[in-house]
Amino acid sequence: MAATLHFASRAAAVVPGPLDEALWYARALGWRVCPGGTAEPPEGATDPAVLAAWWAACPEAPVRLATGAAFDVLDVPGAAGTRALRRAEQLGLPLGPVAATAPRNSAGGRVQFFVAPGVADDLPGLLDWLDWSGLGLDLRAYGTGDSIPAPSPWPATWLAPWPRAWESARWLRAPAASRLRCAAGTDQEALMRVDVRFPDVTRLLSGLADACQHVRLLPRPRHAG
Repeated sequence: MAATLHFASRAAAVVPGPLDEALWYARALGWRVCPGGTAEPPEGATDPAVLAAWWAACPEAPVRLATGAAFDVLDVPGAAGTRALRRAEQLGLPLGPVAATAPRNSAGGRVQFFVAPGVADDLPGLLDWLDWSGLGLDLRAYGTGDSIPAPSPWPATWLAPWPRAWESARWLRAPAASRLRCAAGTDQEALMRVDVRFPDVTRLLSGLADACQHVRLLPRPRHAG
């Protein structure tokens, strides 16, 4: 709904481009974004004028979300992320946004769990406290100074199938669009504000570590051919 409102005032049908996605993340979520493959600062910006200038210089640049300010990200192999996500949903555990990156060549994709800012810095201590340190789990964290590919905030259509040329990630669990900060007399800009909730990091991290260890010890067999 929030993404749809972004285009509601346009008279003609449009296919959203990278700048549209960047502006949506900046306006609806207050998340800092930056263009990929450029010299722009990885900490990104939310100012529409700044974003418009960046993408005017490189219109097809992919959108990246700057981590460390509004959120951090825990990143695991695709098989481990799918396993952890399925287990958490079966148990009814609260989850925040979750994204998946597209596979690159022979390498599998990754699953990215959005968590509260500061978790990346605390990850070594948390893994040690949970007795998961030193095991080669392939569990990565992105925080201050990092960025990740932005999933498209709106679904694929026949006009704009996924992945679009500049996209390499998609939402498995999008930011909760049902939690819109609506009040009487608010304008369209206010209606677009989405309330993002983050999970309990110790429960999430324990499940991610367990899934990473399972995948590491019992990798899925590759089929010949």
